[in-house]
Amino acid sequence: MNNNTLNPDNWNVDYRDYLIRFALQRVSDYGTAEDLVQDTFLSGWNARARFRGDCNERTWLTGILRNKVIDHYRKTGRRPSVLTTDLDSAGPEQETNSWIDRQPDLRSVNRPEAETERHEFLEELEEAVSSLPDKMGRAFKMREMQGYSTEEIVRELGISKANLWVLIHRAKQALSEILTEEWSEIDEFGGLRAA
Repeated sequence: MNNNTLNPDNWNVDYRDYLIRFALQRVSDYGTAEDLVQDTFLSGWNARARFRGDCNERTWLTGILRNKVIDHYRKTGRRPSVLTTDLDSAGPEQETNSWIDRQPDLRSVNRPEAETERHEFLEELEEAVSSLPDKMGRAFKMREMQGYSTEEIVRELGISKANLWVLIHRAKQALSEILTEEWSEIDEFGGLRAA
């Protein structure tokens, strides 16, 4: 028997910010993200009688939002560059896709050389990550390049969540220094340096 219940009166306060961040990772437009979250709350309200309690409230709402995002792309005829199915291991603070996946699709800016630059950058990044201390490099690679969840990483590396965030932060600082000279003129890759 499950103790998971719905409390729609608290959805806006408890889950709005998380759901907007989730939507923004997929639609990159704040207004659209807000609309999708509102549609999610409405659909959740209308479907509340069918909630079985197999998952927690936030996971259930995230599943509804995920379907709203898919419907959005079906209606607009556009396809997202990345849309992950992340309900399998979604934790409270977990971001659901890797840093690499969140980078813009540079082909969309009509620059034929952009894909080559991205490929070269990823090769340089891989090399730079391999030069980091072992645990730091593994933590960064697992989190930002392979998209592992926080829980999976701390379990695999035998570290605390706080230690993981310190390692990621230090890795980003080190990688920023390593990669800045070569890639400083390429604005599209600035996400890594903005740690």
